[in-house]
Parts: sequence; structure tokens; C-alpha cells
Amino acid sequence: MKQHILAKFLLIALPAVLSLASCSKGFQSINTSPDAVSTPTLAYVLPDLELTILDYAYYCNVTVVGQVMNQLSSYGANFSTLTIGGNPEYHFTIQYPGPVKNIVDFISKTKDQPKLVNSYNIGRILRVYALHSITDLYGDVPYFDAGEGYLKGNLQPAYDPQSKIYADMFNELQDAAAKLDAAQPLPLNDIVYKGNITSWKRFAYSLMLRLALRIQKVDPTNSAKWANLAYTSGLMQSNADNFVVSYKPNTYYAIISNGQCTPMVYYATWKLAEPFVAYLRDNHDPRIYIYSALPNGDTVAAHQLGLPPNTPSNQVPLPLTSYSVSPASTFGQYSAPFVHLSYAQVQLMLSEFALKGVITGMSTADAGTLYNNGVTAAMNELSIYGGSYKITNNDISTYLQAYPFNTTNMDSALNQINTQYWVETHYNFYEQFANWRRSGYPLLDQSRYTIPRRLQYPVQELNINNANVQAAIKDQGPDVITTRVWWDK
Repeated sequence: MKQHILAKFLLIALPAVLSLASCSKGFQSINTSPDAVSTPTLAYVLPDLELTILDYAYYCNVTVVGQVMNQLSSYGANFSTLTIGGNPEYHFTIQYPGPVKNIVDFISKTKDQPKLVNSYNIGRILRVYALHSITDLYGDVPYFDAGEGYLKGNLQPAYDPQSKIYADMFNELQDAAAKLDAAQPLPLNDIVYKGNITSWKRFAYSLMLRLALRIQKVDPTNSAKWANLAYTSGLMQSNADNFVVSYKPNTYYAIISNGQCTPMVYYATWKLAEPFVAYLRDNHDPRIYIYSALPNGDTVAAHQLGLPPNTPSNQVPLPLTSYSVSPASTFGQYSAPFVHLSYAQVQLMLSEFALKGVITGMSTADAGTLYNNGVTAAMNELSIYGGSYKITNNDISTYLQAYPFNTTNMDSALNQINTQYWVETHYNFYEQFANWRRSGYPLLDQSRYTIPRRLQYPVQELNINNANVQAAIKDQGPDVITTRVWWDK
């Protein structure tokens, strides 16, 4: 705990310390604290990056995207009025001055140091991870100049076209993964992979696979190129390779806790959405007791009921105590581990690629095997919550036999794959939203509102970086929620 707090303190204090360099010698001597640290200890920085790469606040991920994706619901929501300002901008305004800036600083301090080659390239991989969720949400965003306000004084970074951002992210992942070297010193205090370079490589190539699937509609040639490269280079092999960050109980603003559960903890109006609960309940999904419980703790599957999305506050059909929430011992706790990317997701993505004949040497039959692997891994993954949260092999087998993968109909198969992806990415709503826009599955009801295709730029960007924002709008289209990002064509 002390290391995380120290890391955050050092990163905040660093700009103030360095600013003293412009002072006169005498003035600097008088006004410099003998206890100040001019350079943060890098061993303390990596765990801070891993912890804070998830938004510390729930505002955008949960209150906006979680509802948009029909997995969470709060009465009175109206997505047709999602406009500029407020919660939709929080991922942008939290990530750039926080994780992105700190990752860029970490990269600058490890670059060109042979003994820090692994830390440097891990930083590059984390930079891609942090920025890919931002561009997927907003479209054209600062990328090449991102996070350099402190290092280079560039407080008005250019907005880069998403097509160029993706091209560079692929190159960065390929180069960084190739240069990771287990023979060199391992990064210290790595709370995800404990310095295991093989796992970091697998994470990088699995992230490459995610990005390759994202661009399939708009650039099928490069999608196939990067998907095949990721596959042959080495993807996640089991749940042991999952990129999971563990947290400790604390207030929701602390970096040692997962604040995404906050609405479930503090507000009685927040519930699981009926489309999500109904899918689990009506398909006899053995995971339902891990995902869903009534406020009184009842986890009986038949009793679970979700709040209908976009329900006006004066039209809630039943008392709020009738609707399911995230269990306090799993997703509804501040110590809930957060799965950023998993073996289950990789298997489901490969299933879709195999179904479409994209991966060299894979057939439709392989797609079925990969689908089953993905569902099995997703169910087994939930054992990270400990206790009784273990889906038995018999339950998994029964489920897969009851709902077999349909390879005879492309649309049906794609629906199955991506609906399972929708379930597996519960609370990872940014990824869920991106994959839904790309695939169109699951088929969510839009009769009462139109689901957005992107989020709008923050008000403060229009105020302080207007010229670059306007250039992005000219390139991408109007700054409205119906404008599609480059890969969503």
C-alpha cells in the first residue's frame, strides 16, 4: 500500500520539483526541500500504472456505457439526450492527465537504457492499451503527442485520425513484444505478471488480436495480416495469462480499490439491467449467482430480475428491492479484481476469425472448438472471486450441450460468439461497447432510444484546444453521438 501511495505522490510532486531549475542558485537553495525527490523510483511506478489504468471513478464506464450496453440500469436514464459535458467525457479527462501522462513519463525515463529494456517495452504496451480505449470511445483523439504536456510543454496536442492511430498501435505492439527480453533485468513490483516476460508477450499479441478484429470491416486486409501475426507469435494460453488487476477495499477514489461498484454500493436506484439478467436466467447460465443477487442476498436464479433499461422514475414496475444487483462478494465490492483482457476473450475472437476463414489453417470446425474453449474459460475465470465461486466441469458441459454452437448459420454463430463476449466483459464496458458496435451483437432493443456510436469530446477541450478539436470534427464528422468512428463503418 505504501508503495502505491508513494508512487502517486512522487508523480504529482515531480513537476513542482523540476520547475525550480529556472530559479537562481541562491533562491533554489533556500526554497528546495532537502526531502524532495527529483526523480521517482521506477520500481514504484509500474504498479501505480497497472492500478490506475482503470478509471478510478465510475462515472463514464458504469453510469454511461454500462447502461448503454443494457447490463446496468438506473431509472430515469435517457440515452437519446447524451450530449456534450457530464459523465460521457470522464474517460477522456481522467485518462490523459493520469495514466497516459504517467505512462509517457515512464517510457521517457526507461528509453535508451539497456538494463531497463523490459520496463521500457512494457510501458509501450501499456500506452497502447490506455489509448486504444480512448480512441475507441471518442474517435480521432490526441495520440502521437498525448501525455507530453509536462515533458515537452505541448498543452494543445493535435488530434490524430483513428486510422493512423491504429496503424501505429499495431507497429508498437509488434516491436515492443519482440524486444522484451527475459535475459535482461525483470521489472520490479509488477502486480499483474510478476515480471513474467512470456506473459507480457502474450498480452501484447492478444491485444493485437483484439485490435485486428476491431478493424475487420473497414480494413479486412490489415485485419487478417495482424490477426495471423498475433496468432503465430503466441497468444494467451490459459486463464493464468489473463491481464487481471487486483484491488483492496477502500474508498472509491483510492488507487488501491476498484471504484466501478460504487453505484451498487451507495445508491439504491442502481440495478442490473433486465436484458443481461434475462439472458443469464432464461438460458440457465450457471454463472448467474456470481453475476446477480437480489438486494437481500438471494442468488436463486429464478428469483433474479433486472430493471428495464431507460425506465422513467415514475414508471418503475415494482419496488426497487425486487431488482437484482451486483453481489457484494463479487462484482459489487471495492476489492473486485478487474479483467482487462482474458484468455476467454482471445478464444472467442479466434472463433470468429476461424468462422470467417481469416486465420490460416483454421476451419469452421475449429470455430466451434474455440467457442467452447472461450465459454469454458469465461466460466472458470470467475474462480478469482474465491470461496464457492467455482463453476463445475459438469455444469459447463451441460450448458454447452444445451446451447451448442451453430456453425450452419453465420449470423447465428456470430450472435452466439459476441453475446458470450458481452457476458464475459461484464464491467469492462468500454471494451464491450466497442465490440458491440463492431459486431452488432447481441441484438439490443433500441425501440425506446438509439444506442450511441461514440461519445462526445469534453467541453474543456473545446475551450482550450479548440483548433485541434475542430480539425478532428472536420476529419471525422459532427461531434455527436451518432457519428461513427473510422473502424465502425
